[in-house]
Amino acid sequence: MQKISLGSIAEILSGLSYRRYINENGIQFKIIVQRSIKKDGQISDFEEISLKDNIKDRYFTQKNDVLMKMTYPYNVVCVKEEGLIISDRIAIIRLKKEYDPEFIAHLLTNTHIKKQLHELTGPGKMPHISLKEIKQLELKIPDLKTQKKYGELLNTINDKIIQDIRQIKYDRQLKEAILNNLWDDK
Repeated sequence: MQKISLGSIAEILSGLSYRRYINENGIQFKIIVQRSIKKDGQISDFEEISLKDNIKDRYFTQKNDVLMKMTYPYNVVCVKEEGLIISDRIAIIRLKKEYDPEFIAHLLTNTHIKKQLHELTGPGKMPHISLKEIKQLELKIPDLKTQKKYGELLNTINDKIIQDIRQIKYDRQLKEAILNNLWDDK
């Protein structure tokens, strides 16, 4: 297992400040904004805005990009869909070939990384981390084969968590519907 900085295994960029590119007659784009990156590696709730078409390729998602919110709670996601625009205050982490993006995405949500992030940001009202600080994050990484095994396992666990949360939501709705049924006098 090697201990290595994130900046030495990836190109780390910031997203696009897309508000400068807004154009009512432009092309409609899906944009990943802060609220799009959810806990447990979920991504949804995109902005859809018409923008100018002269946006650089680096701001569009590529398969297996790892995205990290630069504000607390620093949620992380591994992106599978290409061609989405990544907005500002989101770090784009493009890993070298010998690193598994799904494993690294899970690793970046670990308590040890959260502790490093807390130490790097220091005291403040709204914790925010810079690209320079993200590059400094120290990771413990096994060989690629082990990374892939852990990545698959952690994805399976995440899927189960998501299903469990969804089931709890449905159970709460069922409970409420049963209680509401008491109010219906037929």
